[in-house]
Amino acid sequence: MKFKEHILAVLVVLIWGFNFVVIRWGIEDLHPLTMTLLRFLLTAIPMIFFIKKPDVAMRYVVIYGVLFGAGVWGLVNWAVFIGMPAGLASLLLQLSPFLTVLAAVVVFKEKLRLTQIVGIVTAFIGFLVICIIKTNTNNVNGNAVGYVGMILMFLAAFFWTICNIIIKIAKPKDVLSFTVWSSLFVPLPILLFTLLYGMINNSISGTAHSIVLDTFLQLPSIKGWVSVLFQAFITTLFGYSVWTQLIGQCGLARVAPYSLLVPISGLFFGWILYDETLSVFELAGSLLVLIGLLLLTVNFAIKQPLTTKV
Repeated sequence: MKFKEHILAVLVVLIWGFNFVVIRWGIEDLHPLTMTLLRFLLTAIPMIFFIKKPDVAMRYVVIYGVLFGAGVWGLVNWAVFIGMPAGLASLLLQLSPFLTVLAAVVVFKEKLRLTQIVGIVTAFIGFLVICIIKTNTNNVNGNAVGYVGMILMFLAAFFWTICNIIIKIAKPKDVLSFTVWSSLFVPLPILLFTLLYGMINNSISGTAHSIVLDTFLQLPSIKGWVSVLFQAFITTLFGYSVWTQLIGQCGLARVAPYSLLVPISGLFFGWILYDETLSVFELAGSLLVLIGLLLLTVNFAIKQPLTTKV
């Protein structure tokens, strides 16, 4: 990876870490499914009228859009909505890099050197330390993380891994077009899920699903709109366009580990904006993640040529 590509990868993960704070902020005034629908609707429209279709088979575009929009961020927003702390959500979603690296090695036969393996293991240990400490802290404070929220986040991480594999297979040349057009296929699954949830909720609790739909269709406040617009244009259009391009150019195993910085970014912005303090163990875990990423980065810079081919 070139120096510019390293900088872009770091910038994107900083944005993604901050995005969890933005989600938590907006979800206070907005239904999570409404937030997901509006985010990807604004990502697709009106840009699809000015950007031609992506240069890949439409089946990749449709599958990626459904999994990425509804499968990843629909589940993340819902997990936060039912009580999952935003910081812990950002941590759990980072199970995806390890699944992605595993997929890169097993499916695509990408090679890992010893220093890369050590870097991944080190970062994973740091990730586990932070995750365990955050979970125990929530339990001590009487805010135990529900199993449903944990399952939703694990599923979101799994779907994100599949999305990375789709990018690797499809290799879209126009990443902006791919991002915009795939977002067009998010609203319909969200609407179907809303109807399904309304019917299930009605059968279990006796609550009319029309109430769920009324809440879902409620327009956001100014705070909600700011959250949606940030997620649509900064997180999605900019962030994932750059990320998709980096994966296509540099490979899954090289790019995916950078997302390990997302939880550290989330912890940092939580400290800045919400005065959240970090324990010694959280700082130690964060340091391990940084060391692991440094091992991965230095290995690529020294052992690999500056320009790599997939």
